[in-house]
Amino acid sequence: MTRGLSDSEIKTLRPLAKAKAEVAIEPFGALLSAATQSPSAAQGLALAYAELDRAQRQLLIDAVLADAGNQGINASTVLAPLLAIEQDIDIARNIASAIAATGGAGLRCDESCRVLLAGDGSEGCALLARPLYGRFVELLGLCWNREQGIANTLFEPIATTADMQRVARGLPRAASLEEIPVAYAIDVIAAALWHHRRLHGELPQVVTRFADLFERAV
Repeated sequence: MTRGLSDSEIKTLRPLAKAKAEVAIEPFGALLSAATQSPSAAQGLALAYAELDRAQRQLLIDAVLADAGNQGINASTVLAPLLAIEQDIDIARNIASAIAATGGAGLRCDESCRVLLAGDGSEGCALLARPLYGRFVELLGLCWNREQGIANTLFEPIATTADMQRVARGLPRAASLEEIPVAYAIDVIAAALWHHRRLHGELPQVVTRFADLFERAV
């Protein structure tokens, strides 16, 4: 496959530096490698990609495929977050086809669901980690009480399980959070969601992404 980006690729991806200040603009191959391991690099690349016009996005995809192959990087792991935000149907199909052509190498996730929980269905707080791909998970944080239902929400679209304690510190009752069996935690959270729905008629938008986990409340 012909490489899509020229020597100006670093300037083309300059929005990444503005969107994720902690991600250094490195040579393109190093950036791709980082995007398979670092949540901030993966998010930064996706945000930079979203700032490009249609032609530049296609060129970036071509460059990812060419450089990933040359450097032994799993292109699927780099392309997955780009596919998640791509709204152009034709480009999304191109990305999906490119991922399929690799056999999905790098998309398998060996992580499992984990939950930190404090309190009960009447008043409490939880942080849930769900596998995405590679070493990445997505994090959903919820806090609730009887008067308001779901009072606080938090969502990290790309993270690792190692980030759970750091993210948990941003939630109320953080000091009381502890890891418990997922099945029990899901029942507790579902009860809180059901109560919120009875109060407000619908659930917070961020929860719908996890609807399959909370079927009886969503």
